[in-house]
Amino acid sequence: MAPLQKRALISLVIGLVFSAGLVALFTIKGVTALDENSGFRYIVYGLWIGVPLVYGLLTDITLRKPTQIDERDRLILEKSTKAQLIAVLLSLAAWLIVLTEVYHESGQVPVIFITLIFISVLVVSTLAQSLGILLGYRRLDQNG
Repeated sequence: MAPLQKRALISLVIGLVFSAGLVALFTIKGVTALDENSGFRYIVYGLWIGVPLVYGLLTDITLRKPTQIDERDRLILEKSTKAQLIAVLLSLAAWLIVLTEVYHESGQVPVIFITLIFISVLVVSTLAQSLGILLGYRRLDQNG
């Protein structure tokens, strides 16, 4: 397994666990709890800061030696970046449509959604790039 592929797999697993944790927290507590409960807000911020730190430590442990990127890796990174951009734009469009429809009558969207949009875009970006890298390696392995 190539170092870039290994890093993408670790990132995907951590991102999925982080996403599941956030979904579980918001399902149990509700979205407004982030605005109303400072303890809950600190838990979310802790996850938000802690997960990238864990990812950094794990990739440092698994990829200690410096890696060289060849043409194949560059091609995969380029394609995964395009997929990442599309995923981010689609997630922003989904937020725009849903929030506009839900809060159209009141004419204002609660401020807490700014934080949720930012967190979700970061998660979607990371997951999309990791998935794009893994699919890129898989396609190259299948096509020779």
